[in-house]
Amino acid sequence: MNFSVFHGRAPLRSLVRRFALAAATLGAAASGAAAATPLAQDYSIIFHNPDPEQYVEGCGLVRLDDGVLVAAVPVVPRSQWSRERRMQRSVIHLLRSEDGGRKWQPASELPYYSAVPWTHQGRLYLFANKPGTDFRNDDLLLLRSEDGGRTWSAPVTLFKGHFWNCHTGMVQRDNRLYWAMGDLSFGMQKRGPRAIAGDLSRDPLQPDAWRISNPVPFPGFPEAMRNLRFADRSSNYLECNVVEVNGRLRILNTVKPHGQTTTNLGGVFDLKDDGRELALSFTQFHPIPGGHLKFCVIRDDASGLFWATSNFAVDGQGVFNWWKEGAKSGGYQGSSGTGGNDRRFLMLLYSLDALNWFQAGCVAQAAKISQSFMYGKLAVDGDDLIVISRSSINAPNQHDADHATFHRVRNFRRLALNLVPEPETPSSREPSSRK
Repeated sequence: MNFSVFHGRAPLRSLVRRFALAAATLGAAASGAAAATPLAQDYSIIFHNPDPEQYVEGCGLVRLDDGVLVAAVPVVPRSQWSRERRMQRSVIHLLRSEDGGRKWQPASELPYYSAVPWTHQGRLYLFANKPGTDFRNDDLLLLRSEDGGRTWSAPVTLFKGHFWNCHTGMVQRDNRLYWAMGDLSFGMQKRGPRAIAGDLSRDPLQPDAWRISNPVPFPGFPEAMRNLRFADRSSNYLECNVVEVNGRLRILNTVKPHGQTTTNLGGVFDLKDDGRELALSFTQFHPIPGGHLKFCVIRDDASGLFWATSNFAVDGQGVFNWWKEGAKSGGYQGSSGTGGNDRRFLMLLYSLDALNWFQAGCVAQAAKISQSFMYGKLAVDGDDLIVISRSSINAPNQHDADHATFHRVRNFRRLALNLVPEPETPSSREPSSRK
C-alpha cells in the first residue's frame, strides 16, 4: 500500500490513513468485496489546535487570482466553557498557502466567532460574526483585505441580530452577491434561513449596499413525516446554501429531523429579487444526501455542474451499539446513542439541478466514531477540486475538532457522468424497419 502524504507531518497523517484503510480493508474482507479508496485521503495540516478547552469550527477557503490559497479557521470554546469564555477566547486564524496547499503560513488573527472569506475584483472580503453572550453569533460584519489576508480594514456592521452560518455556497451574478444565514431571533429550534444581497457595483463596505430578506422560521414536520419512535427529540434547520439553477435562485438548507434519526433530508426555498425586495419562501422538503449535516454546494462553470461535500451516515437510528458505547465513553456526540451525527465519511457529489445528486466518491474517511472529516468547503483550482475540512484526528469527540485539513481531488471532472441528454433527431425517434 502507498501511504504517501504531504511532507512535514507524515507520522500523524500516515497513522490516520492506516486506521481508515485498515477499517475499510477489514470491512471488505468480511463482505468479500475489494476495499474502496478515498479520493483525497492524503492531506496537509492547515491548523492544529492542541487546547482541549477549544475546538475548530466550520472553516472557509478561497483561491486568490494569483493562485494563493487563503483559509479561515475559527477556534472557539467548547460548549461546557462556551458562554463564560466565548467573548475572550474566540479567534479566527487566517492562513495562506503559496504552494497549492502543501504548506500553510499564519497571516493574521481576528476576534470573531465565525468567518466566511470571498473575493471580488481581486480583493479579499470576510463576513464575520461577533461572539455573543446569549447566542454564539451576534451581528453580521464585513471586512476587506488589500494584501491577501495579512491586514484588514475596520469592520462595518451590515446587519444587527443573531445569525448563524459557516462557509456555504453563495452566488455572484450581475454585480450582486447572494448568501444566506440562519436567523436565531426565533430561538435555536425555530431558526430559519434569511438571504442577503450585496450590490457589488458599489463599495461593499457601505452598509446601504446590502439588503436582507424576510426570515422563514422552521415550521416543524407534518404529522405524516413524524417518526413516532423519536418524536421527543428536537428538529431544526441549520446551515444554508444559495444556488442559481438556470436563472432561479434557491436556498438549500440543512434539516435535522428528530435528532438526525432521519438522514439525507434538506429544505428547499425559492428566493426572488425584484431589485428592491428579497422575498424568501419555503418550497418543499427534498432528499439531499447528507442533508442532515452541514453540506456545501458550489457551481463549476467548466462542467456546468454543481459539486457538493457532505457527510453520510451508516446507521442513523442506532441499530448497532457503537453509538451508545461511544456516547458513554464521551468519544461520540449524538442524539441518545443514535448514529445520525456520524461524521466519518466526507463525500463528494455532483448534480445538474442542485436537487438530484450523484456520488463522485469519498473525499476522506475517518476510522473511529470519535474521529471525523466534516464541514467541507470546496473550491475549484484548475482541474482539481480543493477542500478544507474541519477534522477530529485526536480530538475529544467527532464534533469538537482539533484540526483543519486540506485535501486535493485531482482531475475531479472525470468523476462525473454526462447528465445532459443528447439532442433528439428525427431518425433517432423512428422505429427500426421490420422485414
